[in-house]
Amino acid sequence: MGTVHIEAEPDHLLRLARQKDPVGAVVEMIWNALDAEATLVTVDLEINELDGVESVSVTDDGHGMPNASCADYFGGLGGSWKMSAKVSPELERGLHGRSGQGRLRAFALGEQVRWITVAEAADGRIERAVISGAVDRPVDFGISEPEVVRLPYGTRVEASVPADFVNRLTQDDTAQQLASTFAPFLTANPDVRIVYQGMPLDPATVWTDMAEYPLSWPDSAGYAEPLLRVIEWPKDVGRVLALCDTDGIVLDEPSPGIQAPGYHFTAYLLWDGFAERRNDLRLAEMDEIGPLLELARETLRAHFRRRDQERRVRLIQEWRTEGVYPYSGKPAEPAQAVEREMFDEVATRIARRLPGATQSKKTTLRLLREVISRDPSGLYPVLDELFRLPQSEQEELKRILQRTSLSEVIKATGQVTDRLDFLAALKKLVFEPEISRTVRERSELHKILERETWIFGDAYALMVSDQSLDTVLKRHLRELGREPENGRLDPVRREDGKKGIIDLLLGRAHRGSSGREHLVVQLKAPKVKIGQVEVAQIKSYAKAVVGDPQFHDARVAWDFWVVSTEMDDVVREDASAPNRPPGCIAEWKNGVRIWARTWSEIIDDCEGRLHFYRDRLNHDPATEHAVEYLQRVHGAVTPEAVAAT
Repeated sequence: MGTVHIEAEPDHLLRLARQKDPVGAVVEMIWNALDAEATLVTVDLEINELDGVESVSVTDDGHGMPNASCADYFGGLGGSWKMSAKVSPELERGLHGRSGQGRLRAFALGEQVRWITVAEAADGRIERAVISGAVDRPVDFGISEPEVVRLPYGTRVEASVPADFVNRLTQDDTAQQLASTFAPFLTANPDVRIVYQGMPLDPATVWTDMAEYPLSWPDSAGYAEPLLRVIEWPKDVGRVLALCDTDGIVLDEPSPGIQAPGYHFTAYLLWDGFAERRNDLRLAEMDEIGPLLELARETLRAHFRRRDQERRVRLIQEWRTEGVYPYSGKPAEPAQAVEREMFDEVATRIARRLPGATQSKKTTLRLLREVISRDPSGLYPVLDELFRLPQSEQEELKRILQRTSLSEVIKATGQVTDRLDFLAALKKLVFEPEISRTVRERSELHKILERETWIFGDAYALMVSDQSLDTVLKRHLRELGREPENGRLDPVRREDGKKGIIDLLLGRAHRGSSGREHLVVQLKAPKVKIGQVEVAQIKSYAKAVVGDPQFHDARVAWDFWVVSTEMDDVVREDASAPNRPPGCIAEWKNGVRIWARTWSEIIDDCEGRLHFYRDRLNHDPATEHAVEYLQRVHGAVTPEAVAAT
């Protein structure tokens, strides 16, 4: 007998053995057998009367190890022949072992291990050899002299003197763990059997779903039409699109080339035409069967779209039964349907991360609903903060939130319905006598409108609210990028010497040019009718601007509005003059116009802009919608009279 020695420290070799993981050791022994092209691998445990493991054996019918090669197999650390070989020599199976350390794992099964192997020698004779090792001398393996025999090829690994953790092999779930590990290989190689304690490992017991799709492909060249078989697994097994003959023998494994977040799968494309192209399958993407691969991938995408929908329906039904789903009934409006679609997709994606307790789960789902309905763009940070998602799930959610801007659709529809609700509320504030008489211009109506400036025009932005003409001048110059002469500003005064307070100053830039428009809005309480006094006030503001050289800039046009519920007859005559736009009561030089506007005109204009969306959204704001909007958005400034209606 000869001895081979490994140049390494014993404690390092025992760390490689991973002695606390006997199931992993059995897995390694089975993979070694499959790499040796075995078609039958049998694992047997010898159990004593105390249900303890006395010994472990792993037997295969592979090609064995020729005696002349045993020293190379056992004497080195790393550098396995499998590193350079992509497939096994005869059956061209994909190889598993690559590190050259697998035989050390056997020490997790027993302190004494031997390999009894029968193989063909270089001269054609069949010979038997025995390799033995012990855990107390892991650096040395003994190799017997070859013995000529008439026995079938194969290898038997025998581990005795049980290792400390070997009884884990008798746990109820060990066979299930092994079935999960080898199911993809067994599915792709139907001629192979692995038997554990007398029971064959069956892939059908561990896959989560299996589906088959005949592919209608016009260029099948006389062969039966291709078949796509999709098998889903409970854990990651490495995604593969395996090209097989109709017996299921894998001939090549190109990339699946699809996105299917949350799924672990193997796809088998079965077609006998692959066999005659075996040597050219690496170039399949570029030859005449490229369209077949694309057809298979499109079928895969459709499969996982269907699976997504099934999973979503199942989870949502479970949440309804549990009483944690934050919606009831069917969506009443298209906007609600869009919102719910996004909620369902996001919530079902993170379902595994939801709290187990019913009340906590209910609270979390309601929080998600509120974020989606109010600010979908802020959803991702909320999810990350709540669940501390791993990188793969973060990327998955980013794709969901970015694609086709579903979140933007929700935000836009939410904004439209909010605007419709606000217009309904504004009508109550300025038109209903019981309410309009109590609404104060500065402390209530003004405070609401400075957050709803869109009603004066979507392109305007608020520049100044409830500030003096001096502040208006400063903001005007800042927008134009101008510095005051001599580094200071002269006070801006009306003709009567008063400084004047502007309710709202809005501004917008002209698209594609350096020009700007400024809009001054002077609000009156709903009970105040626009008459000569009110017109004189707004004209005095306009005069102060026109007459002050500090304001002069040819790039800026000015509009001055006085707004209330009604106007007197004289003002109405001026506002309907045939040579001016409706509502304009005066036009001055330097692009200055003065307007008298009623709330009914402004609201009609807004509803006209929103008419298309209102019809598409089927949203008809009721009183409770209007009140809810004012209370939610504007809070304490809402008059009690509104809440009471």
